[in-house]
Amino acid sequence: MKKFLSMVLAGIVAVGLAGCGSNTKKDGKKVVEINVAVSPDYAPYESKDKDGNIIGFDADMVKLFPSYLNTDTTTYKFKWNSMSFDNIVTQVQAGQVDLGISGFTYDEKRQVEWSKPYTASAQVAVVNKDSNIKTVKDLEGKKLLAQSGATGEAAAKAVKNANVTTVKNVQQIFSALTAKQYDAVIVDLAVANNYAKAQGFKVLSESLLDEKNYIIAKKGNKEMIDLVNKALEKFLASDDYKKLTDKYGLKKLEK
Repeated sequence: MKKFLSMVLAGIVAVGLAGCGSNTKKDGKKVVEINVAVSPDYAPYESKDKDGNIIGFDADMVKLFPSYLNTDTTTYKFKWNSMSFDNIVTQVQAGQVDLGISGFTYDEKRQVEWSKPYTASAQVAVVNKDSNIKTVKDLEGKKLLAQSGATGEAAAKAVKNANVTTVKNVQQIFSALTAKQYDAVIVDLAVANNYAKAQGFKVLSESLLDEKNYIIAKKGNKEMIDLVNKALEKFLASDDYKKLTDKYGLKKLEK
């Protein structure tokens, strides 16, 4: 989904990040706290409710991870750390957080460890319901808006003669589209469908880029990514996987 990242440290970083993969003891068990970076502006993957809690597909998925990983001697806890999307890779690389879970799609330029994929995705164009834009070709030469650091930005810039602008927050993207400041916005398919359903936009049927979603860890941290892959393997084989993809309108991986 999102995410072709700038390595510049900018935007809002979570305050007071705890030590990564910190271990404590409780009732004779080792408690492993895993810090997760997230950009909660990308419903249905992740957003915040009125109380500031992280909600969405990724949040519900991660809630299941301890049930897959806990043993008689070890308990795993996952802690969310909110920040702007274009900071997540930097924080993961610096060891300030253990994982980045925020709808990441693969980009070989990102110097991180990649998990197994967990959902299918695509970059698509969204337009106002009265727009004359019907196909991807109709986007040529138009004013397009995408999220900075996301693969949607790269997809938009690949459109011939397009005038591309970027912003950090996805909510700003759709506010600008409503105001008709741009001809179309380029976002992840699930996000596009979510906003289209809520606000009456149209999603073009043809995708600009087909992708898959992954979790990231610091380059070289094989132990952490192996742990995540263990949880993902059990998640993908569970009934919960179908329930959550159906609930949030995400595409399941094809077997």
